[in-house]
Amino acid sequence: MKKRISVVVGTYNRPKDVMDTVTSLVSQSVKPFEIIIIDDGSTPPLNLRFSQKKLKLIRFDKNVGACSARNYGINVAKGEYVAFIDDDAMADKHWLEEMQKGIKMEADILGGPLKPIYETSPPKWWNEKDFGFYSGVGNIWGSYIWGANMIVRKEVFRKIGLFRSDLGPRKGKHSGGEELDLINRARVRGYHVLFIPKAIVCHKVKSKRMSLGYILKWEYYYGKMLKTRDGYRPLETTFLLFLGILSMANPRIILSEISVRIKKIAWIAELFGRLI
Repeated sequence: MKKRISVVVGTYNRPKDVMDTVTSLVSQSVKPFEIIIIDDGSTPPLNLRFSQKKLKLIRFDKNVGACSARNYGINVAKGEYVAFIDDDAMADKHWLEEMQKGIKMEADILGGPLKPIYETSPPKWWNEKDFGFYSGVGNIWGSYIWGANMIVRKEVFRKIGLFRSDLGPRKGKHSGGEELDLINRARVRGYHVLFIPKAIVCHKVKSKRMSLGYILKWEYYYGKMLKTRDGYRPLETTFLLFLGILSMANPRIILSEISVRIKKIAWIAELFGRLI
């Protein structure tokens, strides 16, 4: 027997993109029980051109961030499972059908690959394996479960709590970590986490997300997220920063390929985020 799946989509100032997202959801081979769109303070307010009975649009007057929007959606969802997809992503037609197969295997948290739809061709130094996570793609390399393609048994939230609202992306801040935090808490409690390779979501990759400036900004805020999640450890952070500076002073880095140098610089940005 198929489980009821509520799909929650938080959106902020992406009216055209979220229309593509909703279109992919209403076209599923296995229909979602309901689709809950959280308009997280968009300007102007989101206006969806759909008349689906199972489509619910909830409007926030101000931007509260992705995790708080998701948590609200979880609380109002009526399905046994709650699915999450980003407002600049599109689900493969068989996304929920493949997820139902994992649910039959008694999985509590499920996720699948995030494949790129490029706005422009990537720079020569950019590759999906090393830099894809800055754009929300490439998780298949480590079978990681990310919030743009994730389903959770609602009972799990009742037992371990919701997404931490002090983590994850917010207006002007691009760091993540909320999914990993939730999954780690779930694994400690013995819940079954499963990666479904055929449950595919395609994520739009804008050109700015493949720039050095965006990567450094992302890593900086990711470092601040780690400090929030793990607590401030000044001795450890200072020591890591010292190691980072030493690594940049290593002449081998100057001679290494550009992608390796960018990864090193990004690590320094993360360390500054932890320190400041």
